[in-house]
Amino acid sequence: MNDVPTIAYLCCRNVFMGGDYYRATRAAALLNRNYGWGTAVGQNMATQVDDDDGPLSLITPDGVIVTPDIFVMRPVAEWRQHWTDQAHANNQLIVADLDDDVWAHPVWDSPERPPEDYYHEWFPGVDAVLTSTRYLAKRITARGYQGPVYVAPNLYDPFGLDANPVPGHIIGTRLWLSGRMEADLVMYDELVRPLLEELDLTFLHVGASDTHRFTDRGWDSKRLIERGSVSIPRFPQALEGLSIGMICMSDHAFNLAKTETHAAELALIGVPLVAASRHILYRRIPGRVDPTPEAVRDRVKALLDPIFWRAESAKAKSWARALAVKNEAEHLAAVTQMVQDLSRTKLVDLMVHNA
Repeated sequence: MNDVPTIAYLCCRNVFMGGDYYRATRAAALLNRNYGWGTAVGQNMATQVDDDDGPLSLITPDGVIVTPDIFVMRPVAEWRQHWTDQAHANNQLIVADLDDDVWAHPVWDSPERPPEDYYHEWFPGVDAVLTSTRYLAKRITARGYQGPVYVAPNLYDPFGLDANPVPGHIIGTRLWLSGRMEADLVMYDELVRPLLEELDLTFLHVGASDTHRFTDRGWDSKRLIERGSVSIPRFPQALEGLSIGMICMSDHAFNLAKTETHAAELALIGVPLVAASRHILYRRIPGRVDPTPEAVRDRVKALLDPIFWRAESAKAKSWARALAVKNEAEHLAAVTQMVQDLSRTKLVDLMVHNA
């Protein structure tokens, strides 16, 4: 490996969406800015022309071809073990990056699991793993993975989502219903829906699709504003008009590895929070309440007071910005440590091979 490593992040979707933005695009930008490393992000992998068995390359969205020392793999379903073997044969390393417990999702062992998902095949053979939380790191180790695991929390942008919300009667969140745990959606049904008429609220939902909408769950369309998914940098525009950020997170096993991402996004925009969750990561979040109708109602009603709203808005934004700064330091430290460890391992393997 060169003194200045080249790292390519292979994503499973648009590089400005969700986890791919927080864990690939921002990571690549910060590693390049802070350390001068060669970094690239994209969705497409290829081999060199006339060298099908040669090193793997990444094709960036603007068509640049990068042949890295290290591939960092987001949850790419179509990857196969033979690609990992080919990378290793050409002195390239493969690192898996996870911010979800894919094995705890209901479809993991069900017929609904996509037939092209080969995660179980290639994941055990990666050289290292990056995770978003300590819980997830422990889960991976407990499942038998024997390589090194590093905790690199999500890279939220401390200033890029800043907006100018005002007190009002629009409550809502960014929530992709596709793949969401049904227990979470039931909480929205039971804790939020009754308040819309009672407190004269409108619910703003960013993340709707043609087949996944709150109107499909029987919510009054007159009390709903449903907008489609957008890239992370466009959140302030998509959530325009929002005054209160609402989060419901159940105790479903899939949620145990979740991060405080939705709370951070809403707080960075500047809206105060109502976080109905018992998740351990939410214990220090301004606005966490017990997931009961009474607690949620009291919190929402209190935030309709403009004076209290402004105080809670400032508190939420301060918390989220401090979290973003902390996560950046921890994420970059984890990645640099991983590269150092892998470089030493690769050098030792080379010495043994040449002995």
